[in-house]
Amino acid sequence: MKQRRRPLVVVLGEDDNDRQAIRVLVAALRPDIGRGGLKPLRVPPALVRNVPPNRLPRHADKVREILKAFEVATPIRAVLMHEDADDVEPAHEAVSTKIEQTFRSLPWPVHPVVPAWEIETWWFLFPEAVRQVCPGWRPLSSYAGRDVGQIRNAKQELTRALTPAGARKSTFRAYSEADSVQIAERIVALGQLAPPWFARSKSWLAFLGAVDSL
Repeated sequence: MKQRRRPLVVVLGEDDNDRQAIRVLVAALRPDIGRGGLKPLRVPPALVRNVPPNRLPRHADKVREILKAFEVATPIRAVLMHEDADDVEPAHEAVSTKIEQTFRSLPWPVHPVVPAWEIETWWFLFPEAVRQVCPGWRPLSSYAGRDVGQIRNAKQELTRALTPAGARKSTFRAYSEADSVQIAERIVALGQLAPPWFARSKSWLAFLGAVDSL
């Protein structure tokens, strides 16, 4: 008798760096699932924010078809759908609601993962993890206690904040999206997933709630 495979949590999203970083964080938050229980998929990207309402049902059908094809070989436990809010909090709430409504007919539980502006917003919560990725980066001490969910253009702001005055572009290693996975790994290694955090973010708390409900 053929043994049925372990159901996986599928991670959809806009960018592979983000998907992999989310996988690292979720695996640490839910050791009962672990990395082996999470499967990032390159397609389909769970993009709903700028999709016109009349096209959302067709988009949901495409996502269902792709996931059904995946489930032929591996059962699906739940689906994490990542999309940046591209705006400050509480914009993440509207995007999360749109994801839930668009994909409510899917036969698997759907959990939105929506950082305020971009996933870089969350990295402001973990300055020591960020520093360990590149010791030459400037400390994020000025963000202590702040509501980082109100930071606009978080990726550009993080890049600027980490760059020391007078740094030369030819020699200085600036932050890039590819650093997200390493930052997530350092957050886990340092045991920083539990509160208190360095700053505040409602979209981070919403992410923790989504992971808890898997």
